[in-house]
Amino acid sequence: MDLALDITASCRVRILLVPVSPIKKSTFWHHVELVKKFSCVRLGDVTPDLQKGASAKFSSQAFQEGQMHFQFVTQYNRDHCHLEDFQPHRRIFGVIGIMDCQEWKEKKLSEGYKKFVDMLDKYPTAVATRCFAFDPNENQPDDTKGLIMIPNVGNMSFYMSTMICDFASEILDQFATIAERVEKLQILESPIPAGYKHLDIQPLQSSSSPNHKGPRIQPTPTISSSFLKRAATTANRTRTPPPAPKPTLSRSNTTFHPTGDAGRTMQRTPGRIKKLLADFYLLAGRLPDAIEHYNEAIDMSKGSYDYLWLANAEEGLACTKLLMAYLRIDHIVARTVEGHEPTPSHSLVNEVMEMYERILLNYQKVNTTTTLPLPKLVYIEACFKMARFLTVVLLSNGWNDKVLTKIIRLDPIPTREGRWMTMKDLITYKQSPIQRSVVSQWITKIWTIELDDLSLMDQVNIMTHMASLLSHIGYHRKSAWTMYETLNRMLPLLIQGRAVMAGSHRKAEKEDDGILEVLKKICEVYGIGESHVQDGGTLELVKKKFDEEKKREKPSHAFGWATLQIDILRECIVISEALGNHASMLYYTTVLLKNLYQYISKDEQIRLASSIQRIVNITKRSGNSDNHVNYWGFNIVKSITPIQPIPRKAIYQHPMLIAKALAASKELRAASGDPFIYNPFAKKKDEKPQMNLIQDETCEFKVHFTNPFGFDLELTNIVLSTTGIRFSTIPNAAVIPANDSITIRLMGIPLETGSLVIKGCVIKITGFAEQEFLIEKMAKGKPTELKSVESKRYKYSGLQSLYKPSEQEMQEQLQVEYAQEVLNVIEDQPLLKIKSTSLLHGAIMLFEGEMKNVSIEVENIGNIPVDFLTLSFTDSTTIHPKPMNPELPTEEQYEIELYVKGTHVFSWEGSKHDSDQIGKRVHLPPGQKTEIIVNIYGKQGCTGGAIHIDYGYLDRVIKSSKDSVPTTVYTRQLYLPIMITVYQNLEPLNWDVLYLRENMGVSTTSIQKAIEHVQKLDLNKVEVNQPVEQLLMITQQSLDEDDKNPYCLIALDIRNTWTVPFDVQFSLDNMDDQPQLHSTLIIQPGSTTRLVLPLKKLFLTAEERLQPIPSFEPNKQFVVSQAPKMAPEQERARLQMFWYREQLLRRVKARWRCRTTGREGTLHLRSSLRLTSQQLNILKKQDIEFIVSMSTKTVGHRQFECNVNTFVTMQVTIYNRQGKK
Repeated sequence: MDLALDITASCRVRILLVPVSPIKKSTFWHHVELVKKFSCVRLGDVTPDLQKGASAKFSSQAFQEGQMHFQFVTQYNRDHCHLEDFQPHRRIFGVIGIMDCQEWKEKKLSEGYKKFVDMLDKYPTAVATRCFAFDPNENQPDDTKGLIMIPNVGNMSFYMSTMICDFASEILDQFATIAERVEKLQILESPIPAGYKHLDIQPLQSSSSPNHKGPRIQPTPTISSSFLKRAATTANRTRTPPPAPKPTLSRSNTTFHPTGDAGRTMQRTPGRIKKLLADFYLLAGRLPDAIEHYNEAIDMSKGSYDYLWLANAEEGLACTKLLMAYLRIDHIVARTVEGHEPTPSHSLVNEVMEMYERILLNYQKVNTTTTLPLPKLVYIEACFKMARFLTVVLLSNGWNDKVLTKIIRLDPIPTREGRWMTMKDLITYKQSPIQRSVVSQWITKIWTIELDDLSLMDQVNIMTHMASLLSHIGYHRKSAWTMYETLNRMLPLLIQGRAVMAGSHRKAEKEDDGILEVLKKICEVYGIGESHVQDGGTLELVKKKFDEEKKREKPSHAFGWATLQIDILRECIVISEALGNHASMLYYTTVLLKNLYQYISKDEQIRLASSIQRIVNITKRSGNSDNHVNYWGFNIVKSITPIQPIPRKAIYQHPMLIAKALAASKELRAASGDPFIYNPFAKKKDEKPQMNLIQDETCEFKVHFTNPFGFDLELTNIVLSTTGIRFSTIPNAAVIPANDSITIRLMGIPLETGSLVIKGCVIKITGFAEQEFLIEKMAKGKPTELKSVESKRYKYSGLQSLYKPSEQEMQEQLQVEYAQEVLNVIEDQPLLKIKSTSLLHGAIMLFEGEMKNVSIEVENIGNIPVDFLTLSFTDSTTIHPKPMNPELPTEEQYEIELYVKGTHVFSWEGSKHDSDQIGKRVHLPPGQKTEIIVNIYGKQGCTGGAIHIDYGYLDRVIKSSKDSVPTTVYTRQLYLPIMITVYQNLEPLNWDVLYLRENMGVSTTSIQKAIEHVQKLDLNKVEVNQPVEQLLMITQQSLDEDDKNPYCLIALDIRNTWTVPFDVQFSLDNMDDQPQLHSTLIIQPGSTTRLVLPLKKLFLTAEERLQPIPSFEPNKQFVVSQAPKMAPEQERARLQMFWYREQLLRRVKARWRCRTTGREGTLHLRSSLRLTSQQLNILKKQDIEFIVSMSTKTVGHRQFECNVNTFVTMQVTIYNRQGKK
């Protein structure tokens, strides 16, 4: 079964080392290593033949520079004995027995030697034997003839060298005897494979084969195998010669060939004899003679078209040339195969490659000239020899003297650091004159031979060596495929061997380790190795080597073809089952199901899952695992999210010192240097709002499970996995359907205050042990920067994905960590509920401007008192405000902001706009009730709102903080939604400002009565008609003698849009020492009434009327207007109009009341007031005013009575109200 794979195998004399029991295994191997040190013997050191001297056929003195190479082996079988006549280096030429004298202290050494002699019958081809007895003591005499005592004293190396040289001399002497027999042969046949049956088929005729005609003769039995027998010598022999080879192994009984093959064989025999003599000269180290005979054999074989022997002679010649190059012999006269002079050493590789190309070509021609088939093993070995030769040259970075020395000395093939080739290795080997593809081509040529005709052991041996060579040159995928095919062919042997070795379980497991390692290597290449897949720790658990950290180790990036990976894993499962290795079966089954479930059918998933349970049960019965095995599959827990409690139990965190918090926020914004209040391009802070849990209160978590498999997963016990404070979990159960996801709720109760860390879930899956599942998350690595180096800009493909980058690159590409939810648990908090309200069904109807009170009764149903209470409100107009167009005029923006922010729907007694205090202190022990009064204002367009009642226990916070001021307070909140309906009952419209003249003289008494009458008017005493006369009479008074016309007239219409009459009262504030003027009237349903109101003219200074229009939003973002810029005069006129309108609305107020329902409220005048420039001129006092008066009688406004032709005095008064000259 041993293969001659080395290119120098033809020069090695095979010697078998056998132990002579009793001997310890370690002792035997120690002496074997000692003997192997003398595997190369110089011919000049070999003892010459004293009888024949230099005239001996294989005399060591003829070429003293030569070397004789031994191949010491410790095992041998004759599976390829049919090739020993054809290639002499395959046979065993010598047997050396190894004895340990320390084991023969109580026995005679002669008995051991006799045992050695009896063993020689097993090796009939051995021509020389020795028996070495190591470490003899003084009491063991050296009186056994044929036994060589080797003491462990003195210069043992010199003594051993002498013994080996004598042994080599005897072998050379026997070579001469064998050569004489060979030369006498008349017919020398080609090797016939064992079990070959001849078919009477004429050989194929080729253009190069001779046309033999004549009678078909019956060839006589050949005696070519006779020279294989051990030579009978009398020297140093006390035993009978061993028997000749068995007939089944001898070609003496070869079937006769009823063709012209006998005559052709006789014609080819001289060339074949020359080839065999050259082989023996090569084994004897006589290289010049070997070259001479090889050249003659090549010439003769070419003439007789004997392609098999021709190719083998060329193999021997190639080996001889390498040995000659090694010995530095340059005076060779013999010609080469081509008839040219020897080439320089640097071209020796090319010459050997060309020779082996011709060798393979000649081997392929064998079947064209003979009916005997080509020995496939010879062709395969030729491919191996060249592939190994080129591999050594490739991995040694080119041809040199050191490489030649490695080849001759059979040094191991150079290996790399690590299993996989790096980019540096690829660049280095690319510069070599031998490319990896060339080596691969030589290995691939083996597939041109039909391997199925070989024995199963030969197939396994050949494919194993192919895989090894492919792996050495970095063709890992081809190597893995070859190993995969090897295991397929080994499967029958494994099943048969398992049946034979059923009783030796331990021994079988130990011998199976190599096969399991091959499976691991195959899986590693195809992307399903241990570093690329997840197995859930099942293999480690079965072997009782489970490591928690290894279980949680995240595999590296995955790659590979899923369909091919599935086939590989299936084959691994079959092979593991054939080996009876349940751990490997479990491992590969879990890897297949866990990592490739999406590529296999539902039925196969169910079958694999059942197989896992079956394997686990078998392992339990064998006692190799615990009662339960961990779940092997996918991590079913995808996320755990805390659920916010119901609104009335939610916790809100507030800063205690609001002023400091606001100041810190402003400082932070100023430090950032961003001029924008909101910058959409600014980097967003990925901050999640912190959720707080409450001690001794049940909290809930939403857990998302997924099942990617084609069968249901039954979870019998699910609890949260936490660390930190004590936490009481409440178990749950669920069933995850096949290929589906579910979400369930898990609950628990925190028993202490502090930090609670949620790691994952502890789950008991039916049939498996309880196991912890952690939440995995993928952290975002830093973006990989583009490399400027062109050589590093490549894309990983194929097996380059196996080349592991540096540790830093791996960390940048993929950072895996486990997600942990950290929650804060605070002390137990008070709990209130709304006992009752004064609302009916939570709704209220209001008229525009109406104010109503709502009573809310709350009760403390918790165990903690409440000492702090505050209310906040929202309404539909603030939650969903009107859209603000930045292009609108400033005064219109002011109106919108005033409507949204300046008009509040809700208010209560704790709302103090002039104070920084929020809320109020109360005392509400557990079980007590309190009432809260909230005011609701009828705001036009409001459809609803909500009242938020925040409450807490401040005293505990203050006491727990001791001397320091607490920074955070926790509150709970009650929520009361209210549906609001607002109707418009009265609508003001058609505002007008009229000029009022002084055209009548009114006494002071009349004016005083009119004032008293107007001041007595209110909503409780309303007249049907408006007191217009009294109001106009009041306008005739003048507090300033020089100001003759201080009033103007305001007129507007009021329309009643409701179904009941309303009483309306207007109040005028003229901003003087006089009390306000009132005007009342009744407006009937559906009617419109016009009101006339005398108003004292207005005057604003330049500073007052030119100040900018204010805003209700202090943090309003400034936006540059896209509209055309307004002229300064227009801007001043616009501001003046705005401020005079505001002043007018400040002077005029209105209220209404419904007598039938008792409702009352304010009348909103702002929306209907629109001033024109003409009205503004009437409403305001002029900056510069002229007043004319005469000394004569005044008869009317600006009318005077005087005599004709009489001088009168006219007085003109000029008022300058601008505040400047």
